[in-house]
Amino acid sequence: MRTYFEPEDTDALESAKAVLIRRCVAWAEQQGRELDPMALNTMLDFRHHSVDGRLGYWTTGLVEEFLLSHTPRTVSATAQDVAHMPEDLRALIRYLHATGLADPTGDPQADLDAAITKAGAEFPAAMADERNFGVAKFWVMKALRLGVDPTDDAAMAGFLDDARAGRVDYDDGILAEIAARHVRDGGGRPERAVVQLPVSLPPDAELAAAAERTPVVARLRGLVDWVGEGRSLTPSGNLKLADARELVALLDTGDRFDPRIGDRVFQTRSSADLPVLSSLVELAKQIRVVRVVKGKLVPVAKNARLLRDSLALWTAAFGALPSPELVTQGRHWVPEHTTLLSVLIDEVLADVLNTLYGLPEPMPVVRLAEGVWLSLNEAFDIDDLDAASATAWRKGVGDDLRRLFATLADFGAVELTTAEPDPVFRTDLGLDPGAAPEQVAPLPPDMLDRLRAALRPGAGPMELVSLTPLATRAVRARLVEEGRHAPLVGELADAEPGPMLGMLSEHYSPETAEAEVAGWLAAHGGRDRGLPRLLDAIRDCPFRTRAIGMLDILSHTFPDRAAFLRNLRADRHLGPIATHLLVEDGELAMEELGEEERVLGMAEQFIHLLEIGGPDAVADMLSELPPDEARGLTATLLASGHPDETGLEELRELLAARRPGLATVHPLAGTSRSSRSSRKAREKRRKRRR
Repeated sequence: MRTYFEPEDTDALESAKAVLIRRCVAWAEQQGRELDPMALNTMLDFRHHSVDGRLGYWTTGLVEEFLLSHTPRTVSATAQDVAHMPEDLRALIRYLHATGLADPTGDPQADLDAAITKAGAEFPAAMADERNFGVAKFWVMKALRLGVDPTDDAAMAGFLDDARAGRVDYDDGILAEIAARHVRDGGGRPERAVVQLPVSLPPDAELAAAAERTPVVARLRGLVDWVGEGRSLTPSGNLKLADARELVALLDTGDRFDPRIGDRVFQTRSSADLPVLSSLVELAKQIRVVRVVKGKLVPVAKNARLLRDSLALWTAAFGALPSPELVTQGRHWVPEHTTLLSVLIDEVLADVLNTLYGLPEPMPVVRLAEGVWLSLNEAFDIDDLDAASATAWRKGVGDDLRRLFATLADFGAVELTTAEPDPVFRTDLGLDPGAAPEQVAPLPPDMLDRLRAALRPGAGPMELVSLTPLATRAVRARLVEEGRHAPLVGELADAEPGPMLGMLSEHYSPETAEAEVAGWLAAHGGRDRGLPRLLDAIRDCPFRTRAIGMLDILSHTFPDRAAFLRNLRADRHLGPIATHLLVEDGELAMEELGEEERVLGMAEQFIHLLEIGGPDAVADMLSELPPDEARGLTATLLASGHPDETGLEELRELLAARRPGLATVHPLAGTSRSSRSSRKAREKRRKRRR
């Protein structure tokens, strides 16, 4: 049971939702509670069609958004019709926690319960307020009130014709407000963010020491110390020239080996002509360590504590970076391509930092430069440039980007080196004669040719760039704030073992999973005490496809994976999974299996197929066998004694409903679609981790 699916992986998603909803409803029935499957489907779709796409991830903010914004905007029903929605959400979240499917980085269950109670009290009013509706829901609800069936295409078309002709009474002010919000929010669903690789960070003490060594921290403190009780500014709001010259020397912002990032005081007539110092003063204003009061630059007393915390000060300064001056550096005249880049600097800088985030090796600057050039082309439609101008502009944008990196390196955000690039940065360029078309990056042909020439094997050392740990920490904080999933090695040390292993199986590489497991074990008494808890969590997992992923990733943390799995073959709950993995790895031949292991292995595969592909997939597989053989196989499966009693019971119900021809429809079919084998699903998961 996966809880994360790519947007296009609809078949696997629908099958997973069918299993999850079916079992959640049954779980609630055992507690005397009836759930609405359609409501559960809406909740899971809400999480799937989100920035991060994690079905098991819930926070108090997401609870509020679902109940007070998403449902009122999208669900065409009255408040009375969906009055059960808050309690159904409470049941789903409790089920996720009870089965280990809840994302351990989400909010605690008690906090979510409290948020549901609070939002639930406001839910009826939110559902009834037309201003919360989406455009489509506004007209559907209006049609329903007038007795028009929205599912009747002809009737709905007539209703809309009447609305356009002014024969339907509605509040055009409310509709205008809805339409404006739709435009403001971009309409439709949020765009799924690119999956981020897990990162490791040094302890905060080391990061604080690194921040302490950066010029920007020293300069900000030096500036505030120099300001003292206050410094008078010119009528135009600039530093006085004498003061500016003093500060250039005091803060060491003057001309240096690379004049692109230094101030020149010779023959300077205004402090505005000192770009580094001017940018520093503006930065200090933006992070509120100084401000202008009655023509004087004065310190902000309440933020004095920020100046004492080097890590917080650096992070605040880094967060204020996106500004045109990063590219133009205060010059009076810049080329047009530089002006265009300065207009997009906030987007470009974010994209560049996101691209570098989590990379295990420094990236060639040429690849980033080509990407920035492509972004400018798409944003400003500058394809009409003649060839010579386009070449000059493209090279100029590359120089702009290198100037930007020089500034960021001085800031302590990136590290610039010169070396041979890692081969991974050319694997998608089609340099291998045997590369398939789908393995080549979808880039314009001329850009692909330039990158192939620059990054061909043996091209020699080149400029490389990577994020510093300080910038990695800051970028991760921004990603999390945007609702994106940015795993951090070590953040699961206090998590329950089941959710921890489940997350590792879906989002971590074997290397980062090994580090996470080591940290978890260290926090829970070491391997002797912690490993039994991890194995128990796999035994207790009610979804066999999830259990196999958990054992798969855990076994990769052992020096001898095969020996670890072989030791589990006799385990009643884990044995069938361990055997399955050994066979897939080629460590165990089918001929080595005893009769009981073969039968348990077949049951394991059918349960996997039921979870991944749904009842239709199981029926299709059995229908390919002769009737007598199919009946014998089903009897063997049901008598196998497989430890997954829930899975066996679902197979029993399915097979009982579809005998003798296995062609009738059973309610267990739900919304399942065509199947994928467990082997293909695991191969896809492994590729994602790599």
